[in-house]
Amino acid sequence: MDLARKNKLFIDNEAFITLSMMVEGLLYPVTKLMNSKENDEVNKTKTFNGMTFPFSFVLAPAGRKNEEILKNSQPNDIIELYCKNKKVGEIKVEEVFKIDRHKRVKLIYGSDDLDNKNIAKTLNRLGNYAISGDLKLIESSIKSDLQKIKNSIKQTKAKNIVGMTTNANPFHRVHERIVRLALENNDIVILFLAKNLKTDGIDYETRYKVLKKITNDFFPKNKLLIVPLYNTYIFAGLNEVIMDSLVIKNFGCNKFLMGQTHEGLGIHYSNQHIKSIFDILQGINLETIAINEYVYCNICKTIVSKNSCPHGSHHHINYHSEALLELLKNGILPPSIILRKELSAIYLTSLFPNRFKNLQNLYFDLIPNKGIIENHSEEELYIALSKMYQTTSMT
Repeated sequence: MDLARKNKLFIDNEAFITLSMMVEGLLYPVTKLMNSKENDEVNKTKTFNGMTFPFSFVLAPAGRKNEEILKNSQPNDIIELYCKNKKVGEIKVEEVFKIDRHKRVKLIYGSDDLDNKNIAKTLNRLGNYAISGDLKLIESSIKSDLQKIKNSIKQTKAKNIVGMTTNANPFHRVHERIVRLALENNDIVILFLAKNLKTDGIDYETRYKVLKKITNDFFPKNKLLIVPLYNTYIFAGLNEVIMDSLVIKNFGCNKFLMGQTHEGLGIHYSNQHIKSIFDILQGINLETIAINEYVYCNICKTIVSKNSCPHGSHHHINYHSEALLELLKNGILPPSIILRKELSAIYLTSLFPNRFKNLQNLYFDLIPNKGIIENHSEEELYIALSKMYQTTSMT
């Protein structure tokens, strides 16, 4: 029993997901756990095998037992990896070496300020020793996601494939407009939906359901695809735009659609102009497309780019996700010019499950119907109410 315990490393779900991304080729050029020489070189040059990579890729799990196992490991030892008390893989030891935890956190975040809760969390997850060697994982959900995208690209013979990251928190009319514009000149748009390990917004399942709804009902079949993107610690701070670019490229995209508020964009966005991503990335063939800022103009009576609208900002309705999210969290149905009623219904039903005590009677009393009580869902009630808000004869 003692020997068995000494040959086990215990990692958390965030580490397992990050390792899975590497094993499946989504972090290429990185395809292995780096040894001490590679660790030092990458941290110094910000490149690996001639391509940009912002910091070394190592496994250094925290914990007294983990540290004891690593310190006592020898080359060619087999170390089993466990996550949530389940074996998820093995490492054949090449080398175990000491790392500077604070230096590593600073490389990832650009700071080691422990008042930042994400920095403090990552520091607590880091141990003092890293392990390199041949890594094999038993299973990976990322593999099936990758295969689905490859199959879709092959079946449609797509040539121009655009990747776009989104939280869909919430997915409003401007998001939809941007996707439609992207589809005008491209074969496929892939939405990389942030699957945060923890979020203070709307849960992933609801956000995914919203994107499936709009994909199935409002876009051509097989033109808009959805992929979960786990925002682990390697996507932190200024490095997010770099890591997003690598993942998007390795999923098969040749274009990256990003907004002006994308995390880390400021390192190559200045003077109101987007610079090529090649200004900061080496060795990656990915076209970068900047997204203009869109608003609803109450004179133009439509969604417009700020660059093309002649009217002042006082005529504009801004599509700020934070404000929209606050409305939804307070149970308020947003106007349809901002968020589709079908999507608002999904968000509100998720945020306020079983909200109405007498749903069927309420629907019968308020909504035009066939004169009989029928069963309706909460989503249907929200949609029906939204349609009534659009009635103008009495306003």
